[in-house]
Amino acid sequence: MPLTDLPITVPVVAAQDATDVIEVVGKRTEETLKIDRRTYQVRETPNSAQKNAVQLLRGLPAVTITPDDRILVLGSGLTRIYVDGRPYIGDASQYLRTVHGSDIERIEVITNPSAQFSSEGAGGIINLVLRKSRVEGLSGNASLEESSYGYALGDTTLNYKAGDWTYQLKGGGNVGTMLRRSYRKERSVGMQDDSPLTVNRETGLHTYAGTVGRLSGKASYKLGARTSVSAQLGGGGGHDIVTDKVDYVAVTPDFTPFSERRRLSSIGSYVTGELSFDHKGKKEGEALNAAVQFYTNPNVHDVTNSRLSDGRHYTLDVRKPSTSIDVQIDWKHPMVAGQLLSLGSAWHVDDTTQIYRFTSNDSDGLFGSDINDAYDARSATLSAYASFQQTFGALTVAPGLRGEANRRQISSPGVATVQISRGSLFPSFHASYRVGKKLHFGTSFSKRIDRVPLEYLRPYGTVEDAYTLFEGNPRLKDQSTNAYEASVQFRPGKIELGATAYLRETSRLWSKSYSLNATGTSVYSYVNAGKSWSNGAQFDLA
Repeated sequence: MPLTDLPITVPVVAAQDATDVIEVVGKRTEETLKIDRRTYQVRETPNSAQKNAVQLLRGLPAVTITPDDRILVLGSGLTRIYVDGRPYIGDASQYLRTVHGSDIERIEVITNPSAQFSSEGAGGIINLVLRKSRVEGLSGNASLEESSYGYALGDTTLNYKAGDWTYQLKGGGNVGTMLRRSYRKERSVGMQDDSPLTVNRETGLHTYAGTVGRLSGKASYKLGARTSVSAQLGGGGGHDIVTDKVDYVAVTPDFTPFSERRRLSSIGSYVTGELSFDHKGKKEGEALNAAVQFYTNPNVHDVTNSRLSDGRHYTLDVRKPSTSIDVQIDWKHPMVAGQLLSLGSAWHVDDTTQIYRFTSNDSDGLFGSDINDAYDARSATLSAYASFQQTFGALTVAPGLRGEANRRQISSPGVATVQISRGSLFPSFHASYRVGKKLHFGTSFSKRIDRVPLEYLRPYGTVEDAYTLFEGNPRLKDQSTNAYEASVQFRPGKIELGATAYLRETSRLWSKSYSLNATGTSVYSYVNAGKSWSNGAQFDLA
């Protein structure tokens, strides 16, 4: 997938005789108007068509995929997934496994996002630009993936184009063991005096398996040469099983060893939909895009059963339906030569309910008392942005400013309602300088935020395992990151050399605070603890 930053490509069909027509096809180089990203074209080859998006991302500079499929850009942070310039609001990790190279036109890696993107997620953004069907009639693809873990994943896509209408039907599912890993921890517990520590070692095997099915349909209509509308509706459901087999081994003689067998059974379903409008103006780079998305889990039921070798056992029964809505509108307007004005606004809502029930046979109170609890939580963010791009010869600069107002509320029976209202400004700046066609320098700055997940703010505690309790902290504040980057790219012919150096400063850093309750069980909560600095560099050769 070579980096695309080339002039307009003009393929020419040579004339065979006097009746042949020479067809010249010019493609807009929209990537040249976007200095905040690197763009990789996905070629229509058997190798790329058969690979899913996770496998394709593994080969990109600045992108790291962990063994449990977490996506890291420049090695750290929470990476947001976008599709056609809009945030994906469902299960992104599952979605990426269902999208294949034949569905993707290009992949945009944005290590330091500009003001036009949501400020959430300090790790960067990966935007998948999907391929539009241009073939009349019926077309499609099917894929099957198998793993030595013992799972199979299959997906099918059918496209039908008739004039100005395009239809798409996608179906698929997976079954079997998706993940298996072993781990090892050591735990030391002591009083604040000089008494000896109690030390034990925890070794475990974690397995994730399940059965999932999904189906979606999409219809697009071309209103004109530069305008289209589309609507999409999909859904699915499944049954996931997560098991942990853990042995607690004594390191010091005052610890009594035991083992735990924990099994989580999760049954859920989801419905998702999208309505979008896309218009390209007569000027290069001019565009108006609007979209409304929703994602809902009407029924998510998690039941955890744990049995310990000393005869204790406990059960967690959690119901947690949720709904997300995202509305977005963007307008890009080229002004005089070398100037591009971008304006936009977005509204995002997350609404969730949790009903929590815990029971155990523990007479010593190590797990705490049996409880029935619940909360309702909502987070709503209204935002607007403006950015302006100006070219001065070989230098292009793009300052931007985004404003966001966020309101969160958590209510629980018998507990005071938690209300949080915060507004912030998020500036960004990008600059690009070209020395001829072979050498390119870039620098950028952006302010980002990681908003506190609603579950971290919940007003009651929950059991995680035989020795760990989690307690919510309604006073926890968002953590903010200032990100600085500098890059250089050199292309002496077919070889490309690149380097990106970064520096990130995070304030109000989230950190785990541990304590022991009266029975010796670890209780942890998230607190804000100072600042952190991270820096590094990425080198790539293509």
